[in-house]
Amino acid sequence: MMIPDSQYKRRGKLIKSRSNSSDGVSEVVSVILVIALMLVLTIVVYALLSGQLDPKYMQKSVYIAGDSAIIPLSNLDNVLTYLPKAGDDFYLVGQKQGRGTPVTMKLLSPDGRNLTPDTSGLTGSLYGKTLYIYQKPDASNACEYVVKDTVPPVPPGVPAMVKGNWKIQLIDEKIHILADTYTTTFTKGTTSLPVTILQGTGIGGKSYRADCSVSSGMCGGTCPPQYNTSPCNKTYSKFSGNNYITFPDDPTLKYTGDMTIGVSIQPTTTAPFTYTSAANWQTIVGKGQIVGGVENDNYQLSLLGDRVGFEWGDTSTTPATHYNVLTPAGSITAGQWSQINVVVNNGQLAIYKNGVPLELSYYSGNIPGYTPTGIQTVHLKNVGNDVTIGRQNGDPYSYFGGNIGAVSLYDRGLLQPEIANNLCSG
Repeated sequence: MMIPDSQYKRRGKLIKSRSNSSDGVSEVVSVILVIALMLVLTIVVYALLSGQLDPKYMQKSVYIAGDSAIIPLSNLDNVLTYLPKAGDDFYLVGQKQGRGTPVTMKLLSPDGRNLTPDTSGLTGSLYGKTLYIYQKPDASNACEYVVKDTVPPVPPGVPAMVKGNWKIQLIDEKIHILADTYTTTFTKGTTSLPVTILQGTGIGGKSYRADCSVSSGMCGGTCPPQYNTSPCNKTYSKFSGNNYITFPDDPTLKYTGDMTIGVSIQPTTTAPFTYTSAANWQTIVGKGQIVGGVENDNYQLSLLGDRVGFEWGDTSTTPATHYNVLTPAGSITAGQWSQINVVVNNGQLAIYKNGVPLELSYYSGNIPGYTPTGIQTVHLKNVGNDVTIGRQNGDPYSYFGGNIGAVSLYDRGLLQPEIANNLCSG
């Protein structure tokens, strides 16, 4: 955006939905027979190659019989559970106390993540205990999972799990082989996770990707301090009006079709919007750049006075046209937390505040509110610019003053029930 020349429970009854994929006695026996055959073959091959037997290969794998299941907490929230029923003594690697065979628990998600949940809260024998496996409620990284022997907190609940087949793997760490696999299918949940979550860390920034990789951002000015006292203890960064975080351009930050931006904001000040002055314009997050007075945006989300603004470069014309939208006056109040979601779905734009869609006014050009136009189909322009949180990439910089939560970027348009499910009312 440019200055003109004139200047976002109640606990229900716990009902278990059992998975039959790995629970039958015949399947357990089959798995044991397969493991035994693999061990025999390994022993034979090793003996042929080395002329001797390693005592390790004479051991049997740990035997654990159990159930995997789903406990629904709400319309979209679900928790994966595992109940070890009988077998050899074992403990999960990472737990505080235990005896027997050390076993690593791994989770394989439908979207290809290989997860090792935190087991540090577990103690003693696990037989007869239902283990609840879920993403940590206060984690920004979608790869941070935990195993507890107590029901997850409600409210605020836990992040929705991805639909499809989830696999629990138990790995015998004495002889380093897979002891068993349990598969459970989630029919409720989210279709996909954010492609990336951008968050300040107090010493820079981190981009947590859906594939569990992490990249670093850079601070401009003093790094925004990080806190977790927002609603539901979600992490946020405090911007002082003269600092920002930049993330170098990469494929996880580019969007040319459907997309969603989700973020919570708490501005220090707001004021009535006017297109003649940018004094109260504050950039939340954007992938754009102003060079020589020319603005080149993939997307940009701003607080314009007390209104939410969204801008993009549109490829429906050559050269690309610049468009922007504004929500009604008084959309945002200083000092209050608001969850903002910008959704592009099949070219149609929607902006939600705390799960409620806001009315939009469309404008052409790069001065918000200046040249009214009709409703536009969104064709996002692919640009190679960095992504910046807390200010714009170019003069005028439009620094943000106040608190910004982690920014979630999706490569699809979230549906309103999904947005509502992600709200935090703590």
